[in-house]
Amino acid sequence: MPRKQQFSNKQKKLQLQEKKKRKQNAPNKFDFEVDEDSEKPAENDGDEERRLNAQPVGSAHDRVNKYSLVFGGETKEEIHRNTQLSKEPLPSADEKLLESAMEEFMMDSVELGMPKRGNWNYAMAKDKLEKAEQKLFKEWTEKLDQYYRELGRVSYYERNLETWRQLWRTLERSDIALFVCDIRYPTLHFSHAVYKYITEDLGKPVILVLNKVDMVHPTVSVSWKLYFEQTYPDLRVVLFSAFPQQQRLEENTGRGLLKKQTVQRAGWAYGAQSLIQLAKCHYEDRSEKVKGGRTEGEVLSGSKQVMGSGEGDEEEEGDFVTIGLIGQPNAGKSSLINGLLEDKKVSVSKTPGHTKHFQTIFFSPDIRLCDCPGLVFPNSAPKQLQIASGMYPVAQVREPYSVVRYIAERLDLVQYLRIQHPDDDSGDNPPWTAWYICFAWAEKHGLLTARTGRPDVYRGANSILRLVVTGRLCFRLLPPDFQPDALVGSYQDILQELLSFASKKEEDEESEEVSDESESDDEFDTNPEKVGFRNMFDLLQGSDD
Repeated sequence: MPRKQQFSNKQKKLQLQEKKKRKQNAPNKFDFEVDEDSEKPAENDGDEERRLNAQPVGSAHDRVNKYSLVFGGETKEEIHRNTQLSKEPLPSADEKLLESAMEEFMMDSVELGMPKRGNWNYAMAKDKLEKAEQKLFKEWTEKLDQYYRELGRVSYYERNLETWRQLWRTLERSDIALFVCDIRYPTLHFSHAVYKYITEDLGKPVILVLNKVDMVHPTVSVSWKLYFEQTYPDLRVVLFSAFPQQQRLEENTGRGLLKKQTVQRAGWAYGAQSLIQLAKCHYEDRSEKVKGGRTEGEVLSGSKQVMGSGEGDEEEEGDFVTIGLIGQPNAGKSSLINGLLEDKKVSVSKTPGHTKHFQTIFFSPDIRLCDCPGLVFPNSAPKQLQIASGMYPVAQVREPYSVVRYIAERLDLVQYLRIQHPDDDSGDNPPWTAWYICFAWAEKHGLLTARTGRPDVYRGANSILRLVVTGRLCFRLLPPDFQPDALVGSYQDILQELLSFASKKEEDEESEEVSDESESDDEFDTNPEKVGFRNMFDLLQGSDD
């Protein structure tokens, strides 16, 4: 691990002085009232890059911010326009707008969906290779920005070359690629261009992992599995959840927000057995034997973590399978690894961009997992949906009201949040706006401004977005022509299996309460009939016999 650079008191003083100047020149983020006769904010080019989750250091190019998220910034004109739109009356919520197909967010050209690394070999000098990559990446971003200007809408996408380099290295090391997507937004998270690059250019198999199935109704999960297997016949789809004991049988029923879930690992993950079996079948041609079970000694020896340095390091290739995990930020890639290993081996966070560098960890002596940092792949989705899906840090959203409006056009937020209109005393049944929703929510929860003591609309909008990201407000996309009753055959069997897990939720919670009162965690009941195969590899090994 690199040593921390020294930070003198003089540098700290200069940093505080610069911060004070920025705050003096910055506009008040809570004051968005603009008179019609006043001059509108000046429009800028909008191509200025914004570095997220950056540490306060002297230069943005320092090593500490090398792998931070970099997106395109919003113009003042765009922020002003969206803020004024949030004060327009809302139409009636139409959940039909939640139905989404892959073509809706797909780029017109596959080349625009992912930058290529170009031809290279180990004989090339480091500086020469980096310059070639920077040239190709710059040409790609210019073409992509031109595409968005012609489209008339700009979406977030990763503009940091260092993060794309992590993806290239992960795919080059991997024998199998796991494309991890949030089950709530699979068409937004799955990139058609990246899928084509892996399968056609690299010639490697891809397994789609629809993660976080505990956050939606089982009928939605199985319907998405059916949709992707019909859209991509060669793509294998696995439903996965690192917290299956929290499976929900209800979504937005109009009774308010869902209960806050306490994140507790059950000791096993739903879909882990199917995932390992698929990886084993994909790799049977190269490896004569890929073990499906682990003993206690193998777990201890196989959990040794090997962190790549990212500076051209090379690892000796052994007789093992490398499975690479790729996907958008906050899709649950690191949680998936912890679920497979039945323990917290890699760090996780709700904030997107937490994983900075690809990391490898041995799942067993012959299976190695490679976790890649999350990337926002280019698509034609609106920024509001990208923010609601958790790709963008909620705390750094400059204008959250348009996101609340986007959600309110599809879900009846007034009913789910149980709020009253601020002007309800007039008795004229005033129309709702996104601004009034944020105002009423802030007033209900006591989110007030420091000086005047009025409801803080910005914090109210920020709080609503956090409810969406954490899943308490179940905002999710649906497959085209969503019909839960149309599931037949094997898909009906999968649905019944998920429903059985969900029906055992209360029993699992009661058993967890009893286990918490026990003397130690060593008394955890490992009876498969009670906890559903705590070690799924014993089952996998038995099926091979």
